[in-house]
Amino acid sequence: MRALVIFDSRYGNTEKIARSLGAGISEAGVETECINARDAKVDSLKDLDLVCIGAPTEAFSASKPIKDFIAKLDGADLAGKWGFAFDTKLDWRISGSAAKFIEKELKRLGLRILAPRESAIVFSPPARDRASTTRLEEGEEPRFRRVGKMVGDSLLASAKPVLA
Repeated sequence: MRALVIFDSRYGNTEKIARSLGAGISEAGVETECINARDAKVDSLKDLDLVCIGAPTEAFSASKPIKDFIAKLDGADLAGKWGFAFDTKLDWRISGSAAKFIEKELKRLGLRILAPRESAIVFSPPARDRASTTRLEEGEEPRFRRVGKMVGDSLLASAKPVLA
């Protein structure tokens, strides 16, 4: 089984989460690659079993580079493949969710959702600390490694023949 984790990252947080997710999927025994959306090629998805896409939440939705990448997937034959969506976002009720948008698009493209979307929480430092950017909440990277392991285990279980 083969998986690809595709991400966009503005400050590096989503990349860290994507790499943790990918490590967990690999730990489950699935051959996994992690790649930035700007380097991803649509035709490389045809030989995959699982496509994971993640982005930072910006303006209540996914970042523009991920939206642009997903737009390139129109017409690609992804029906029947497995999909998983994730994002990074502020822990605010009104922050929106990139993963919600991504999951909806994966379904529209014909992918089967392997597990419900997941969000990694980031926080903004106080306004007086302008030199800093958003940071991941403590524990999000190991949590996403566990999520990846669960996703990988689910993928492998989906491939096992059912014994009568």
